[in-house]
Amino acid sequence: MSADMNQTLAAASLDRLHDIIVPEAPGFFPPAPGWYILLLLLLALLFHLIWQAYKSYRAEAYRREALQELAEYNEPNKENALALLSLAKRTGIAAYGRETIAPLLDDAWWDFVEAHSEATIDVPMRESLRALLYSSDFTLTDNKFEKLYATVGIWIKSHGEVQNV
Repeated sequence: MSADMNQTLAAASLDRLHDIIVPEAPGFFPPAPGWYILLLLLLALLFHLIWQAYKSYRAEAYRREALQELAEYNEPNKENALALLSLAKRTGIAAYGRETIAPLLDDAWWDFVEAHSEATIDVPMRESLRALLYSSDFTLTDNKFEKLYATVGIWIKSHGEVQNV
């Protein structure tokens, strides 16, 4: 072999090779533009969910206030019984609007309550409430007052979704 050939082979020898130089790993930031778009969409969704929860919380304020007022009328007497009836009607007005609730009287009102909540008002209770409203000397028994109190509580807690948001 010639000297040039030996020199070429020596230069090409595997012993003279160096390790491969690996570039640095790409950094986490700045991310690709798609990540910014995804982050923006997630923030918009989060804001929307928070806004909906806030609106729902505000729309249910009347219900929380009615439940607080309900607790004030737990003493069985005629004034509290009349206040419970008033509270039930005011809760209905807050939830469904004056145009829907105001014309409902007597059995029509109680039918509405039964149709739009889990509350039930039987015929003897309706007659007792009618006598309470229209007779000056009638008073509810403790048992009937407790039933009225429970019924108004059920109405406040379980009536349908708010119509006027």
